[in-house]
Amino acid sequence: MSAKTSVQHKALLLNLYVSQYLGLGFFMESLVAILRKNGVPLEQLGLIYSLGLFMMFRFLWAPFIDKVCFRRWGHYRTWLFIWQSLMVLSLLHVSRFDVLTELQPLLIGCAFFAFFAASQDIAVDALAYKIVSVQERGMVNALKIGGGLIGMFIGGGLVLIVYEHFGWFYAMLILCAGTATSLFQLLFFKEPNDIHTIKAHEPSWRDFYRFWSGKSKRRWFLLLLAYPVCISGAYGLMTPILVDAGWRLDHIGLNISIFGSILGIIGAFGAGWLIERFGRKRILIWTPFAQSIGMLFLLLPALGHAHFGFSMLAIGSVMFLYSPSATVLSTLMMDHVEHSPALEYAMQHCVFSFAGIVSAGITMSLAGTFGYVNVIIALSLIAVLTSLFAWYLSGEVVVKEEHEVRVEVIG
Repeated sequence: MSAKTSVQHKALLLNLYVSQYLGLGFFMESLVAILRKNGVPLEQLGLIYSLGLFMMFRFLWAPFIDKVCFRRWGHYRTWLFIWQSLMVLSLLHVSRFDVLTELQPLLIGCAFFAFFAASQDIAVDALAYKIVSVQERGMVNALKIGGGLIGMFIGGGLVLIVYEHFGWFYAMLILCAGTATSLFQLLFFKEPNDIHTIKAHEPSWRDFYRFWSGKSKRRWFLLLLAYPVCISGAYGLMTPILVDAGWRLDHIGLNISIFGSILGIIGAFGAGWLIERFGRKRILIWTPFAQSIGMLFLLLPALGHAHFGFSMLAIGSVMFLYSPSATVLSTLMMDHVEHSPALEYAMQHCVFSFAGIVSAGITMSLAGTFGYVNVIIALSLIAVLTSLFAWYLSGEVVVKEEHEVRVEVIG
């Protein structure tokens, strides 16, 4: 049994995960609201959501971060200094522009920030894999999911209030200050030379193909595709259901971004605790089953019962159950890393994210054809099948490790 991860290390990881989504949350939620309020066409606003593509395809440059090692100052610690500093500088750069009259250079600056944030995510995931024991991966992945939600809550909600009262420049300064705090933590962090459960290996782009070879990895790939489909579809239906039920847009944003995020944070940390208490396999199997019940509460506003209490029950159920699936799968992604932490974790997360995004889009289209009620019931039934599918594959995809092998980092 390895020593527990220190509180200081957990605080560093949490702050790094939060800082990614301070800026992304502001740009992808608050900036959209600001621009739409000032009459920017929806076609242009769609470009902002493409910022998420950097996070999805970050595995393409992950081998470079695995391969280029700074032994003197720490492999991933140095990369984190680089990316975190560039995130702060890009926010300072964006603060120079007028949000209404200089949209093109502002969006270019946002794109650079999104690239730096995605690159920072590669390094922090690899660092988490390196310094955290197998037994604590559930809780640390709860830090990842919960930290992202905290960042979205602050950047997508609270900083918007700063903008409303003090303007664009001061909103950007708040984001800069929040993003820079982890740099001070990194100054006092000493990256260990040893690593948990990893084999000596020279990172290579050939690892793209090697990783998915073998029957068990192909089944794991299928589960990564199937697992997020239902809850992502339910998440995608929340906003249009409430709009059609007559809710005001500002009320929808407030309740999903703030109330929903708080419940999502609780769900993420609750899942991390349950993984440590009951193990990966049980949580993997039972999470989709719980989601199959929770998403049925969307039937209330879909059937016209859209007053505050029922609608909050629907939003709360979906958001509370959304984050556990990401937490348990992120934990298993770490377990499946064999050689190159940055590449292999990012590559698995890309499959998971892609399935969720595609599912949300397809579900919305199907709802337009067959109606909300039919699609919600179908999603609930498919979630039960997903639970059975997870049970069927759990013997192969849940990596059981009774002890750890700590070896020197190579490369």
